[in-house]
Amino acid sequence: PDIVEKSPNGRYIRYNEILGRGAFKTVYKGFDEIHGLEVAWNQVSIDEGLQSQEQIERLYSEVHLLKSLKHENIIKCYCYWVDNETKTINMITELCTSGSL
Repeated sequence: PDIVEKSPNGRYIRYNEILGRGAFKTVYKGFDEIHGLEVAWNQVSIDEGLQSQEQIERLYSEVHLLKSLKHENIIKCYCYWVDNETKTINMITELCTSGSL
């Protein structure tokens, strides 16, 4: 698969393969180069729909909360960062390969 980008720390790589798409978020297949695991690379556009600073801060808060939660029925969030150049919030989460939401 084609590598499209890497996380700022160089640990995670994003492929061009889209796993899902919503109104504000696109989920790509990714890879954790340290643990050798496939991951989900979630990319949220700050431009589309998140105009106010309050909305952006709320999203940061929710992502931080998700990262702190540890439960077998909640997807693990391994890492997140803001890319000011592309105006996106990127989250690396556990890849769920079966089931539905």
